[in-house]
Amino acid sequence: MFTTEQWQAGKKIIETLIQHGYEAVFVGGAVRDFVRHKIANDIDIATSALPSEVKFIFKRTVDLGLAHGTVLVIENHVPIEVTTFRTEGEYTDHRRPSDVKFVLSLEEDLKRRDFTMNALAMTANFHLIDLFDGQRDLHNGIIRTVGEPTDRFKEDALRMLRAVRFTAQLGFSIDSLTLDAIKLCSNDLAYVSVERLTAELEKMWLSKHLGKGMSYLGQSNLAKHLPGDFQFEDARWKYLGNPQNVLVCWSFLCLLQEIPNGSDLATIFKLSNELKQQINHLVNATQIRCERLFTIDDLYHFEENILVQAELLSRVLCSDSQQIPVELIVQRKQSLPIQSFRELVISGQDVMEWLNKPGGPWLKDMLSQIEHAVLHQKVANNATKLKEWIMNESNSEV
Repeated sequence: MFTTEQWQAGKKIIETLIQHGYEAVFVGGAVRDFVRHKIANDIDIATSALPSEVKFIFKRTVDLGLAHGTVLVIENHVPIEVTTFRTEGEYTDHRRPSDVKFVLSLEEDLKRRDFTMNALAMTANFHLIDLFDGQRDLHNGIIRTVGEPTDRFKEDALRMLRAVRFTAQLGFSIDSLTLDAIKLCSNDLAYVSVERLTAELEKMWLSKHLGKGMSYLGQSNLAKHLPGDFQFEDARWKYLGNPQNVLVCWSFLCLLQEIPNGSDLATIFKLSNELKQQINHLVNATQIRCERLFTIDDLYHFEENILVQAELLSRVLCSDSQQIPVELIVQRKQSLPIQSFRELVISGQDVMEWLNKPGGPWLKDMLSQIEHAVLHQKVANNATKLKEWIMNESNSEV
């Protein structure tokens, strides 16, 4: 694992800083993943060097957040974040410190971090620095704050949702004192921006232990303080499995509502217009599938991915619906004569010439007739056959 370009670039940066008389170590999630024998490419370095000193030492740098001590160092074309050891002032808004002080002590820097598993540091020679029993908690699968949990969560309310997200990602459990503190501070989630809440939820949607994360979301009382009136605590989450799919999870959350409305959900959580459209399609397709089997028109209207996911969601939400193998749905979809209007071999210009009529509202209706006829195999998607059908059998008086 230590042989990736990112790790090698980081190792070179640390060695260079040490050669110049500064202390420097790997920190954060990369060290946590290294201890767990997982591949990590998001490499971070902490150092006693000030940002100005880091910029002086390295030829290629980018200012990322000098006020917070972070400089992006480009080593052998690999970008690595290098941040000065720091402590943080008072958190006046439950999210960000009022000021940052640079320090020379690694211990002071690690004390400000959220969880013990994220407060590990490692030298370029693989030597772990573990001041808060992070290795023990990693071994036991426990998420525990560094220091007093209530203090950590009062400083930054987002840490509470991060703890829950880590249960979904890692399959870990939250330490009882840490969980009690989250319950106590749960209403402070209101201080966190919707964008940050959405980002954490979407990381959960992509996780391998979604059921565990959703369970903790309810146990911690955080579900009650998320925006809108959505069913984060519905028992059916445990039957969803681990789709590891943002679209599926947002759509499932929407479908748990008495009257599903993907547009409202997208507005509340500030989702992109593209994702909103996809949610609306999947919600619509799932509602149809809960009522009946897909028709030819349904298969044509919805994308293959939407059809497959709707079938799977219907099995969770509508237990009495007849299950259809997803392979059969895909086969039926792919066997349609056309997959979209663009696949018609003729154009509106052809139709106008054949009927000797100028363009107008009638043309749109005629093209819809043609599309429907080809889809339902009333006529082959062949120019000669289509011309014959238009001249003799279509409702050409539209």
